[in-house]
Amino acid sequence: MTPPPENEDELGLGGYLAILLERRQVIATTLALALVVGGLYLLMATPIYRANAVLRIEQKGGSLGQLDELLSDAPSVAATEMEVLNSRALLGRVADTLRLGVSADPRYFPVLGAALARAHEGPDLAPVPWWGRDAYAWGGERLQVERLNVPEALEDLPLTLVAEASGAYTLLAPDAVELLHGKAGTVATTPPGAAHEVELNVTELRARPGTRFRVIRHSRAAVVEMLQRMLRLSEKGVGTGVLNLTLEGPDPRVATETLKAIAEAYVLSNVERRSEEAGRTLTFLDSQLPGLRQGLDQAEAALRDYRMGKGSVDLGMEVQALLNRSVELEKSISELSLERSELRQRFTQHHPLLVATGSKLARLRAERTELTTQLKGMPSAELVSAQLTRDVKVANELYLQLNNKAQEYRVLKSSTITNARIIDASVARRLPVRPTKPDVLAVSLVLGLALGVAFAFTKQALQPGVTNPAALEKALAKPVFASLPLGPDRSPRGGARPSILARVRPRDRTTESVRGLRTRLQLALKDAPTPVVALTGTSPGAGTSFVALNLAWALAESGRRVLLVDANLREGWLHRCFRDTRAPGLSEVLRGTLPLEQAVLDEAGPRLAFLGSGELPPDPAELLSSDRFTALVAHLAGRYDVVVFDTPSILAVTDAALVSRHAGVSLAVVRSGVHPLREVAAALHQLEQNGVPVQGVVLNGVPRSRSGRAVSGIYQYDYPSES
Repeated sequence: MTPPPENEDELGLGGYLAILLERRQVIATTLALALVVGGLYLLMATPIYRANAVLRIEQKGGSLGQLDELLSDAPSVAATEMEVLNSRALLGRVADTLRLGVSADPRYFPVLGAALARAHEGPDLAPVPWWGRDAYAWGGERLQVERLNVPEALEDLPLTLVAEASGAYTLLAPDAVELLHGKAGTVATTPPGAAHEVELNVTELRARPGTRFRVIRHSRAAVVEMLQRMLRLSEKGVGTGVLNLTLEGPDPRVATETLKAIAEAYVLSNVERRSEEAGRTLTFLDSQLPGLRQGLDQAEAALRDYRMGKGSVDLGMEVQALLNRSVELEKSISELSLERSELRQRFTQHHPLLVATGSKLARLRAERTELTTQLKGMPSAELVSAQLTRDVKVANELYLQLNNKAQEYRVLKSSTITNARIIDASVARRLPVRPTKPDVLAVSLVLGLALGVAFAFTKQALQPGVTNPAALEKALAKPVFASLPLGPDRSPRGGARPSILARVRPRDRTTESVRGLRTRLQLALKDAPTPVVALTGTSPGAGTSFVALNLAWALAESGRRVLLVDANLREGWLHRCFRDTRAPGLSEVLRGTLPLEQAVLDEAGPRLAFLGSGELPPDPAELLSSDRFTALVAHLAGRYDVVVFDTPSILAVTDAALVSRHAGVSLAVVRSGVHPLREVAAALHQLEQNGVPVQGVVLNGVPRSRSGRAVSGIYQYDYPSES
């Protein structure tokens, strides 16, 4: 036979499924606990509501005329406006308007108090449970704080407000020191000379005396940070300019009002920003108009004086063309200078727009210099007349242009139209967005299954004992004669008589596995020098007595004359399977106080005889190492077809080695999942050191599976039901 590869999965998919089936109760329990925890979370978690609003930002249609066209390479309008919406300046204004800096919440009983308070309905206060205290709120309590002013040292620190009769209250500092005493409807302040000056205005207080509230005056920065965490902004489609605003909070009314205030504050600030831009431009234009007017007057006066002294000079076609081009250049240079001055108010000196405008202005000035050089080559009379005429035209054009633009900005400043408008007003969902039952239950189900499966495989992997017969054979170089599935309760309880599984349940899976052990043992006995079988366990709890008892019964069923000997002279209990009390047995025979014939129970079963341990002696090892025991074994081997000895564990005492040296076949019983491989190897090594070769191993107590295969690889056969 070709051995399987070392990297072959011993279990395979069927083995893994068998492990899951074996641990199905653990998985089901874990799943149930996860669902219970999920249900408790749904009950106790604070519901969070979401308010929603939609804004539209116009991509173009600027109020600054042609300047907006120069900004076509600027960042996305929606991205810029989202930063404005989430800015500290805007949210701080909203926090001041709505007075969000003060929070007042009742103190609930730990874990369950908030859920019980939310479940309370009706205008009256909820009654205090028999196990509760008046200091906690149980439902229906209300506290409205209009104003709370505290020094900076007490900001963001929880203050305690204790309700009293008739709307009175006492405010305590974090260290439980009384700060002030007041009454709802009036403004209360700390007494003169107090360490902290506190002002509190409670407009409504509804609670039983002794109920405590937690009152906090949040700093402006803390409120803004809280709003920034709760506010979510997104654009509905790239480039659409439609912004979706959402705000979450435990109170749907507060969330709706806060989001509404944010949207309205943004629209107002948008108008103010655009009006401010128009105002700055108008201020700049007004500052330039007097100088341009003065320049125009001076140019007209100079031209008039020249004509009065020299008379009118006719300009030629070439001079006229140069004059018109010079006027256009001066006009363009003036417009670019104006635009560059306006851009400097928005951008830094190295911005691409300013760099491009400066380059264009430099080209126009170079052309003006070249044109001036051409004019200098004309006759003096024509040159002076052309220059004066050009100065008048340029000054007049610039003054009219700047004056018209100033008039436009005056109208624009007084009637600024925002490029943002509210499409959908702030509205909160009726149901909370979290926690939601489907999501929580789905997560609980997945986590419960995952944890249950992980626990099943972890427990299987962390089993200290060997469970795989193939691994056991490979490690010890000893054949596994049989793997016995885990059967019913095998140990005697109290004074009740334990039953022999092979007799009371002949079709049990464990009984069938014992019959397989019988077959393998019969083959081994053919080459054995004596028909004596000794079974020992590696350590207590291996189930050696159970295996010996049922193996002897199975051998007797096959037609052989079998003797079962309880050689455990320290705590043998096999007599309980045949007698109600401990009768004289092996220890008395070895001492010579009782003949063998009187100690053996010949009719323990069909073709089965039994020799009990007898009274437990103080020197069991000496009795088993005596010549009398050697002679007894030889006598029994000649009298019965098979003699089965049940011995104590080899690692506990040396009795097993003393008995096994007379056996033709010695078997070591190993409890699956209990005895580690190192312990089994130590037991076999100890037997071999005592001159006892072990022919094989019996893997006992293997977990069974309803799928027809044990976890360690035992295939099982189910009989048809008897009906």
